[in-house]
Amino acid sequence: MKFTPELSFSGGRVRPLTYDDADALFELYQHPELPGQRVLDNKDNLIRMVDLSVQMAATQRGMMWALEVDGAIIGMVSAFDWQPSLLRTMLRVDGLPQLTLAQRSAALQVCMDFMAQKYHLRNFGYQWIEGQNEEFKTMLTELGFKQSAVMRDAWRSGEHSFANVVQFNLVLDKKKPVAGRLGEDSDINPGQNLNADNSNGGVA
Repeated sequence: MKFTPELSFSGGRVRPLTYDDADALFELYQHPELPGQRVLDNKDNLIRMVDLSVQMAATQRGMMWALEVDGAIIGMVSAFDWQPSLLRTMLRVDGLPQLTLAQRSAALQVCMDFMAQKYHLRNFGYQWIEGQNEEFKTMLTELGFKQSAVMRDAWRSGEHSFANVVQFNLVLDKKKPVAGRLGEDSDINPGQNLNADNSNGGVA
């Protein structure tokens, strides 16, 4: 069964993680973007992460995509803390230094569009950590996110230091879908298996 789609955007695509991505993901995590994030030193953890990505998508707990440009992985998009009943999820993008803001934004947008259409999510959250690139906040604002909270000293950035976390949310102006009666033709909550859904490209 397939749960995570391949999605194209201008200049690249996002796709499901595979075991063959271990080397590229290891390189990605040699360039941590979050303050205090440690450099990954055990590639075996990435094999477990690929397994986890399948389990999370199958149970609607999260989703992970490799972000490719010109056939090379230069980032990753993650949806986590997915709460189907509340129609919400959190998002995160990790990238190599060469990942541009335009590519980061386009990948984030296409993932949100998919989750809004397929799973009817309406509330997307993103956390900016003090010390990250300031331009990320501008990117989020241009995507339609609004700052909703500041959590003081909420992120451990060092042995004895903490950083503020700025919460952004994008709430879509769409009504919550209402399921039809049993047996009616409806695209409401069609199920997460994408094997029979060819409208979103290849999946895994």
